[in-house]
Amino acid sequence: MNCLARIIRACIRSVGTRLPVALVTAWLASLPPAVAQDVAEFYSNRSITILVGAGPGGITDITARIIAGFLEETVPGEPTVIVQNMPGGGSVTMANHIYRSAARDGTVLGYSLPAIVLAQLMEPDRARYEGRELTWIGSAVTSTNAITVLAGSPATTVDEARQTEIILGATGRGSLLYQLPTLARELLGINVRIITGYQGSAEISLAMERGEVHGQAAGLDFWSLARPEWLESGRLHFLVRIGPPDARAPNTPHIGDLVASDRERALAQILEIGPDMGWPLFAPPEVPPDRLAALREAFGAMLDDESFADAIQTAMRAPVTPRLGAELQAIVENALDTPESVVAEAKELLGL
Repeated sequence: MNCLARIIRACIRSVGTRLPVALVTAWLASLPPAVAQDVAEFYSNRSITILVGAGPGGITDITARIIAGFLEETVPGEPTVIVQNMPGGGSVTMANHIYRSAARDGTVLGYSLPAIVLAQLMEPDRARYEGRELTWIGSAVTSTNAITVLAGSPATTVDEARQTEIILGATGRGSLLYQLPTLARELLGINVRIITGYQGSAEISLAMERGEVHGQAAGLDFWSLARPEWLESGRLHFLVRIGPPDARAPNTPHIGDLVASDRERALAQILEIGPDMGWPLFAPPEVPPDRLAALREAFGAMLDDESFADAIQTAMRAPVTPRLGAELQAIVENALDTPESVVAEAKELLGL
């Protein structure tokens, strides 16, 4: 497929089939020569750098490297795709760099943890970027977090947890490990005590084995990777979730379905932002339109490749659950339109 055809397909993919191909073609033809430079020619003998907002070895790093390998085959011109880790602040350090300092020519991309837009909403002094202006390319995997306890815990359902205390481990207040049970306590009336200070879900799972805590609000991907035997044996019980339904935690209610008012649903929706986006790939603002279209097309071609799904399944023990660039853009804009009163109340409830 030639470059023009790729761009036309990507534009249609980005905005939906409502836009006639003739209009896309006319738009491309109207671009000045510098902007309409052949994408394959531009990327040929160049490299693309993906900055990963997490350290090496975790889910974020592993999936970024899988994506990089496939994009080398699907981006026109077949550029080398390099992965560099830029951890810090839950991917905020990397996103600040992408927004403020990175080249805006399509050669530098960011790959972040799911909560990158939530950070802008809740901590704008720290997250010094504007999500509406970032260039969203796609997400291969969404995420689902659930308050999870071991079998034999004092409570294994929401109703039981309203009557009997459970103890959960967490890292700090900025993590879903803390935020989901805190919000569930406030909105659902569950009796939960949260012990913070753990380094991550792996350390908390050891604390579960020792009996220090009953569980944690980890992502289901963590259980698939770190404790698949717990997941497969039924040793884990899931009380309530945020994120899409997941076959690994069947019949687990969504927190938004258990609250009583529109106000409470709006508060719950704030925590839904990250899981709904998953791990996004994005670029700085003002990337030339033809290169953006080509990058989105390349990402879509990767998603259509069965070997990519196999690689994700092998690495994460999870299926591909994609979001295309236009979908991510809509999620971001909707999230950042959250009323200030709702954001302020959420911050107060979460102690931020």
